Amino acid sequence: MTIPATSLDIIGEAIADDPYPVLSELRALGPVVWHEAYGSWLVTTDREIRKVLADQQRFTVEGSVLEELFGANAFISTDDRHRHDTLRNVFAVAFRHDALERLRPRIAALAEELLAPIATRLEAGESVDIDAALCRGLPARVIGAMMGVEEHMLADVMHWADLMVEGGSVYLDRDEADRRIAIREGAKASLSDYLLGRMANRRANPRDDLVSLLVTAEAARGIPDELLVENLRQLLFAGNETTAKWLANIFVTYGEYPEVRRELAADPSLVAQANDEVMRWQNPIGTIMRIVRHGPVELGGVTMADGDPVSLVLTSGNRDEARYESAESFDIHRKPQPNLGFGFGLHNCLGLALAKLEAEVAVQAFLAKISDYRIVSPYRYSPVPARGPSPVTIALQG
Repeated sequence: MTIPATSLDIIGEAIADDPYPVLSELRALGPVVWHEAYGSWLVTTDREIRKVLADQQRFTVEGSVLEELFGANAFISTDDRHRHDTLRNVFAVAFRHDALERLRPRIAALAEELLAPIATRLEAGESVDIDAALCRGLPARVIGAMMGVEEHMLADVMHWADLMVEGGSVYLDRDEADRRIAIREGAKASLSDYLLGRMANRRANPRDDLVSLLVTAEAARGIPDELLVENLRQLLFAGNETTAKWLANIFVTYGEYPEVRRELAADPSLVAQANDEVMRWQNPIGTIMRIVRHGPVELGGVTMADGDPVSLVLTSGNRDEARYESAESFDIHRKPQPNLGFGFGLHNCLGLALAKLEAEVAVQAFLAKISDYRIVSPYRYSPVPARGPSPVTIALQG
């Protein structure tokens, strides 16, 4: 049997702005393809990606780059269901529907606070980079407020969280990987020191925030602080970087599809489904890794050996023609189907509902103030693992 193989660049800066023609070419090779340069299997279709994510017995996250990035004790990095659920459930109460609905007015107030000066500048004829002014600011301030981060520390904390994915690509050359890993580990250490200090503070002075909930929760009793901190670090990254890039994708997309933007301004109830379509069409997390265990394993017509690295190409799966009709088209009225942007299975995103709430509130508030805008300067996409456009500089139409 001939094994499908390629050396296509699917993750580099050269294709970051528009990886989709290359990903279409990759899918045409097969659902599972060997990458000769990366030394990894690439899983390209929605069906096979979901199979991998649903099978922790044969495809493990443990020992993968995710464990490097977030730590062996983060629930995102363990496939042991009891251990995963024990850790995740400590935090899950803060992300329940009722808890998030109580947070909605706070998110709306933060969005209005950030939007007011943007609207004033636009009305004065200026152009504004809303990636910096809104897309990055809102998620940072929301997750910061949830965790009780002091205002003067917010920029440092979010910068450390952003740096957690440095050196996270197995495809970097060794010298560059070593440089980025040193940056990443320094940021993780700084963030850990800060969070340990916050936990000590909240034990003595509990407040209405996630850290206070954590250190007083019955479910957290007996769990060492260092283990809890690894999970707090993970949530800070997910609640900041990925949501910020999703928002930037949203505003770029609505800037390029003015008819959609006007439809949403006229009917704000369509915003949530439109945002979900942006997540499918331009999802910020391009690839995630797994490792074959208890091999050999057959998937998509190929046989993978025990220990083989497997890269799940989510950006390819989200444009899989076998799942989505006219998959390359942006269509906010397509039949609703869960996409891979927030993961699937055991390791689906805990903060999914929070991210969706932030995006819905932000877009509705934005379009209520600024219903007609245009993108006025070129933007570039950062490459995976976290892909998003910057700057997103806009001006009013006219």
